[in-house]
Amino acid sequence: MLYSRSILSLSLLIVFFGVTPVTSTAQDAGQRANTDNLLRGNSVIITSPLRATGVVGSPYFSDAWLAADIQLNNGQVLEEVRSRYNVWSDAIEVVHRADTLQLSEVLVRGFTFIMPGGHEVSFQNRVGVMPGEFGRNAYLQVLYEGEHAGVFKRHTKVIREAQQGASGFGFVERHDSIESREMLLFQDADGEFHRVRLNRRNVLRLFGDHDSDIRAYARQHNLDFRSESDFIRMVQQYNSLL
Repeated sequence: MLYSRSILSLSLLIVFFGVTPVTSTAQDAGQRANTDNLLRGNSVIITSPLRATGVVGSPYFSDAWLAADIQLNNGQVLEEVRSRYNVWSDAIEVVHRADTLQLSEVLVRGFTFIMPGGHEVSFQNRVGVMPGEFGRNAYLQVLYEGEHAGVFKRHTKVIREAQQGASGFGFVERHDSIESREMLLFQDADGEFHRVRLNRRNVLRLFGDHDSDIRAYARQHNLDFRSESDFIRMVQQYNSLL
């Protein structure tokens, strides 16, 4: 259930900022059917912005509606709002009355999901830019954020076009599919992002003059350079050296 102050805040967002409803009475029958799927959490067909039918897969980080604390740019926090992160649109969607609303990244600073297992998963925008990959308003998953260095993950969705063809049973109709992509990122003390490839050579290169320190730390603690969680421990140690 949404907190009462969250309902009020969302209402103000709609009135003053024109939050975009995903559902609309002007939709045709096909779009309404897809929206019904969306609201039931069975998002296997995408409407706007893909404007396609018969697309298999999901645009969401998680299809389930999850409780999330949403931090607005004005400092306000909307607590335990039923939400989903639309990775394709790079926007968070919330349930409000009978509609699903997509909140503008201009209003939102970040959000934290409470996952079914009880752990938290956080996303923030305005963390930085990576030319050719993402801009300032892109949401990044926060894996570790220290005073001098951090570890983030960029989630994206891509469309893989179906290849029509015949089989031994006749012509087979295949559907385009939505596929997930992840990019592990290291943010250095200057705020610049570097794509992380989890192997010894590329990981140690990220630490510059402290590569020997991190090599020794990894050896001492039996850390695996191919492990994301062990890489985060190395970055934590690196941060403590700066």
